[in-house]
Amino acid sequence: MGQKEKKKQQAAAQKPKKPNRTPKPRHPRGHGAKVTAEIVVSLLLVAFAGYEVYRIYDSMVPIAQGSGVVAGGDSDEADDSSSQASTDATVYENVAVEKEAVHEGDLILVNNDNAYVPSNETEITSIYEYKEANQEENYHVSGTDVSLRKPALEALSGMLDDFYKATGHQDIIIISGYRTTEEQQALYDSDLSSTGEDSSTLVALPGHSEHESGYSVDLSLYSDGNLSDYDGTGDYAWIDENCDHYGYILRYTEAKTEETKIRAEAWHYRYVGEPHATYMKENNLCLEEYLTLLRNYTTENHLKIVNWDGGIYEVYYVPADTTANTSYVLVPPDKDYTISGNNSDGFIVTVDTGEIQKFDDESSADSAADGDLSAAPEETTAPAEDESSADEAE
Repeated sequence: MGQKEKKKQQAAAQKPKKPNRTPKPRHPRGHGAKVTAEIVVSLLLVAFAGYEVYRIYDSMVPIAQGSGVVAGGDSDEADDSSSQASTDATVYENVAVEKEAVHEGDLILVNNDNAYVPSNETEITSIYEYKEANQEENYHVSGTDVSLRKPALEALSGMLDDFYKATGHQDIIIISGYRTTEEQQALYDSDLSSTGEDSSTLVALPGHSEHESGYSVDLSLYSDGNLSDYDGTGDYAWIDENCDHYGYILRYTEAKTEETKIRAEAWHYRYVGEPHATYMKENNLCLEEYLTLLRNYTTENHLKIVNWDGGIYEVYYVPADTTANTSYVLVPPDKDYTISGNNSDGFIVTVDTGEIQKFDDESSADSAADGDLSAAPEETTAPAEDESSADEAE
């Protein structure tokens, strides 16, 4: 080997070798398109889910009903007519009401055809304890176990206090209020035992007595240790004439026995609340007739009631959703309202409009009180002892 060849071999040995590189994996043709398609599908699914959530939510937000439609958007270019429609519209919101609530409230009907369904028993309040706590001395109660629902008791106490102020009488005694079904059964059985009949015409069937609701009360008279029957005559007529001011009605009258299926009871009063008591009294309606009438009034067509004190109310009926555990009731969120079941098939919404009826003359006031509001020009502004035989009836 010559010197020249030897130098070439040495140079080749000193030249750095190229590192071995792992070849990059090759994706099959079209992989990028597949990834893009998956992303698009995912976005479409997310968009669809979002739309469904919005659609469900949108069905629950306030909706407008009445003379106008509430305009949406923030545009300053909305015309005057849209603004006026927005002002005139009545805006409602949905309120969820449980299925059982159809059996609760001041206006539940308890009679031979509609059994009482126990509810909200914590409202039942001892009249004796209430009298003691509030130092009420203008009426009596026959025992410590006589009780009523608290709203009915507060209204009754106010009525009997005002009765004393008007007449000077302190001899009214409450002989019966709330009863359990067992107590009603005992009264019923006792009547059957004394008459030998198979059914009673004096005592309501257990489970069907208004007393079981806690909204009804029986009155009597107590003087010098003796009880006597209350008949609502003489000075005591004041109660019949004014009980609607406290949300009470005389429940069973001679004129309505065909509707109530109960003989007249001058001593039995039922709390239904204001303004219903005033409307029923002025229009000569018993509770059965009134609740039937209310089925004609909806959120689109209210029954407008002027209460005895001029307060204007709007009342309407909402049928219960019998296919679900919850019903949705439309109510105005900007006004005071109450919801009562009718113990049958729906709910009664009573809205206090916050307005006051003013009358130009007495005849206009009488017409409005009778339910004929068109006759009155309206100007509004914003706003235990032995119980008497009476206890064995109903």
